[in-house]
Amino acid sequence: MKLYELTSDFAELFDEFESMEDDDMKQAWFDTLDGIEQEFEVKAENIAVFIKELNAEIEALKQEEERLRARRKAKENKTESLKDYLKSCMICIGRLKIDTVKARISIRNNPEAAQFDNEKDFVRMCMENDLDDLLRYKEPEINKTAVKEALKAGEKIPGAELGRTQSIIIK
Repeated sequence: MKLYELTSDFAELFDEFESMEDDDMKQAWFDTLDGIEQEFEVKAENIAVFIKELNAEIEALKQEEERLRARRKAKENKTESLKDYLKSCMICIGRLKIDTVKARISIRNNPEAAQFDNEKDFVRMCMENDLDDLLRYKEPEINKTAVKEALKAGEKIPGAELGRTQSIIIK
């Protein structure tokens, strides 16, 4: 029997209890309840164990993602380093193009772009000198902790209210 079927049986069983008058029927009712509870606990335990296995697999996947991300980043850094090395060597000997059977290599001039000695210093200078048009700001986001504290303190904030959700804990 599936967990949702057992849940439905619980509800039906409790609906029947009020109409019972005979002690033998009540004893059978309690026996049935006990059986359903035991089966429910077994099913719930099986689901919880499966959830724990999935969580362990999720954690292993996260670690593998981190390992692969670090490996990819190392390859990207090596690629950039080799490209810089090749470019500097080509510039040094005055070659802007190399055309071979397996590769075509060329150095091109990129479009002009703003360059900065230190981006943090530049941002600070813009802020201090009212040059906001040179900066881009992110969209604001809600400080949920501050809103919660304000609501707890009794403030009325349109569109916000204190609420409580539920979660299941599996250990």
